[in-house]
Amino acid sequence: MKKEEFVNSFSIDKKLAEDIDFNPYSQIVQSGLDRNIVVNGKKLISLGTNDYLGLANNNTIKKEAIRILETFGMSMCGTPIVVGQTNINRSLETEIAKFLKQDDALVFPSCYQSNMSIFQLLANEEDVIIADREIHSSLLNGIALCKASFKMFPHNNAGKLEKILERYQARRMKFVVVEGLYSTNGDIPPLAEIAKIAKKFDAFIIVDDAHGLGVLGKEGRGIAEVSETFKDIDLITGSFGKAVGTFGGFITGNRELIDAFRYGTPMYLYSTALPPSIAAATIVSLRYIKDHPELREKIGQLATRLLNALKSMNFSITKSSTPVVSVIFRSSEDTFLATKMLFEKGVYAVPFIPPSVPRDTARIRLTLNATLKEEDVDFTIKVFDEIRKEKPEWVK
Repeated sequence: MKKEEFVNSFSIDKKLAEDIDFNPYSQIVQSGLDRNIVVNGKKLISLGTNDYLGLANNNTIKKEAIRILETFGMSMCGTPIVVGQTNINRSLETEIAKFLKQDDALVFPSCYQSNMSIFQLLANEEDVIIADREIHSSLLNGIALCKASFKMFPHNNAGKLEKILERYQARRMKFVVVEGLYSTNGDIPPLAEIAKIAKKFDAFIIVDDAHGLGVLGKEGRGIAEVSETFKDIDLITGSFGKAVGTFGGFITGNRELIDAFRYGTPMYLYSTALPPSIAAATIVSLRYIKDHPELREKIGQLATRLLNALKSMNFSITKSSTPVVSVIFRSSEDTFLATKMLFEKGVYAVPFIPPSVPRDTARIRLTLNATLKEEDVDFTIKVFDEIRKEKPEWVK
């Protein structure tokens, strides 16, 4: 193969975007996060961010980041085993472990890295990993790095999980992998039931609660708080780049296991550590989350308002009980076009098309956040009503 031919083979298919003269991905954002966001010079209602609690621009949290920035500078420019593990970074590990009622924690530059790190260390060819069919790509890519057998069970189907565990109960280790809040559906797993089944087979439970942290539970401690399963989960991973409003990822769990990750995980050992200013802001944010349940109440009320209105207009909606409301358009073409129509009418939202979601379930994800007002949700409802009238074939 000639070099030019090789390079051209990586050209992405732009037909969807070209057909409607609109590319919804990687648009240029020209503002911080708030109830409105400026995208390509256009002011829009923000329904496309993971900043669920509106903390990315919170003054209390920003002030702490600035205070530590003045002392420690932009970065420690080193990995955690060289000069990157400051007293503040270590305090963050202690804070998130305490928040999730675990022994210890390890903080990564991103949640993708933390999820990619798990299985290469823990699992080998004698083991089996059994995961929900809709787990995140970071977990799937991490699983691909190990030699364990890999099986999937239908989404949130604990009965099917049990049957697979029965079939593989002779394996050295059985790992059960789920998410705390499925980010393209807005639903949560039957974790108490899954934990009971896992205990029956002495299986090891791993929960990625990237989207549940800060959102679920009276104190925002995530799916384990809602399902009362803190003692049943072996590892909880998650992200600071969503409801927490900063960035970075983490793994929490048994102290011996966390130490094994600390000294045996390449993505931790060889990545520049989280800046101390971000670590400090994250500590303040976790405490803020616990002390402000009204933020969770607000996004819950806004989500219910939007969900009920969309249902009344006969849009196809995922079974959500969280601030994530997804509208199913089935075809990728219709989903892109609907996203463009929302954009032109003043609403910023994000489309998900296969393979990111199952075939024939292309959708627009609307994520509610605490900076929004009822009038913003009502405006969005009005826009969907206009779209319904312009495209009646998109409703049931």
